[in-house]
Amino acid sequence: MKRLLTALLTAGAAIVLTPAAHAWNPRTQEAVVITAVHVLSKESVMKLDKLEADVARGASAPMEDVRKIYPGLDTGRLRAIESEMSLLRAVRGRMIDPYFAYRLGMLGRLVAAYSAPLALDSSVYRDRYYADVAANIRQVPLKLERRRLVDPAPYFERMRRMADTRGDLIVQDYRDGLGFAGVARAALSDDYSRSVNAVADVWYTVVTGGALNAGVSDDQFHDYVANAIAYYVKRGNLNEIENSYRRLSELTPITPDLAKRIGDMFYDAGFYERAITEYSIVLLAEPARRDVVERIARYHMQVGEKMLADGQLQEAHDAFARALQVDPLHLEAEAKRLEAERLIADRDARLQAARRSIEEAADLEMRAEQATLRNRFADAVDALKKAAGLYDGVTDEFPAEYRAASTGLTNIDLRLRDLKSQLIQNAQSFSGAGSVFGMQQLALKDTRQYDREALHTLATKELVAEIGRLKEEYRTKVRFQ
Repeated sequence: MKRLLTALLTAGAAIVLTPAAHAWNPRTQEAVVITAVHVLSKESVMKLDKLEADVARGASAPMEDVRKIYPGLDTGRLRAIESEMSLLRAVRGRMIDPYFAYRLGMLGRLVAAYSAPLALDSSVYRDRYYADVAANIRQVPLKLERRRLVDPAPYFERMRRMADTRGDLIVQDYRDGLGFAGVARAALSDDYSRSVNAVADVWYTVVTGGALNAGVSDDQFHDYVANAIAYYVKRGNLNEIENSYRRLSELTPITPDLAKRIGDMFYDAGFYERAITEYSIVLLAEPARRDVVERIARYHMQVGEKMLADGQLQEAHDAFARALQVDPLHLEAEAKRLEAERLIADRDARLQAARRSIEEAADLEMRAEQATLRNRFADAVDALKKAAGLYDGVTDEFPAEYRAASTGLTNIDLRLRDLKSQLIQNAQSFSGAGSVFGMQQLALKDTRQYDREALHTLATKELVAEIGRLKEEYRTKVRFQ
């Protein structure tokens, strides 16, 4: 029982002695971090000014996101800082990329909070003091120190002692009603400068100290890679994603579980084809992974359904076939593949029928031309009308054939108009037995493109000519009797 009580008291003390996550308030934390960016850029230690926005995102990230990166933060802030320093030293490349800058910003925020006065205080006066600091932070003169490599344990122990030096006096001023006007204002330059220098020193150690792999687990590497990919996926730049992926994959082997995590991120962001690439890595190593098989099959089914709705039947068929290839027991995929096959067969049959109609119509146009050359205008009109009916039956389902049919209809219209003109102009030349009957048959047909009055005139002239011929024939017979 005594040991248990001692353990509980020790754990409680550790929690109490851990600086609060919100030491300084968020506005002051971000100001400390961004000032450190400018300090190191000016000192030519590291050019972070172009990545200031990424650093600022890390410094102002929601605490929910911070705790995901540092799960033991609330009970071991110094351990979290030390662990992050080791990880960033292990993963840093020749250039600082946006996600690395983001993590520097998050690390800087932890350091700023750890170095704040009253970080261990839990009284109401701390929040009042932090609010007053945030309101006056822009006017504070900065006292810079020479950069140093940080050995976390002794460095932060010394820094905490310095931060706590005036803490009791600041609290007493607030109790007495003097508030920020007393020790707090007088000490602000030292306190603010200490936080800025601490962040700058930690970053300096990360980028100039030797690379450390000791103490960095595979899980830490995997988490870093996955979180970096997630950061770039949110930015939506596929080129940036691929460039970062190539570099990050050099840090640690891409295990099946890591590939699954990355694939899920791509999938959820709408980069489906890129996600399938990651899922394929998983299946090469673990072909029986049902979670991956089902997600790939589901994607191909969704593609197939969309293609089917858009009328892209072959593409739909291929998508359903891919789903079936991944998951041979997917009954819906097989049913949809067979449905797509049937629709393709029906479509091909309609296409062949349209092409036959065009061929037959073209043959009728040729017959009409031959009939016209023999002055058999009624036969020509009849052939052209049949051709028009065939062309008119071709729908716009098949664009090339529809264009050919439309061109054919235009040509027929022109030829019928030309035939009408020839009939009217050459009416006097018609003679011979059967010509009147031919004209009567022509007039009786449903010739939408013809002027019925013109045909009537033509038939009348033909009849008069025939009567004249018969009269002349009768006179001749009488004269010779």
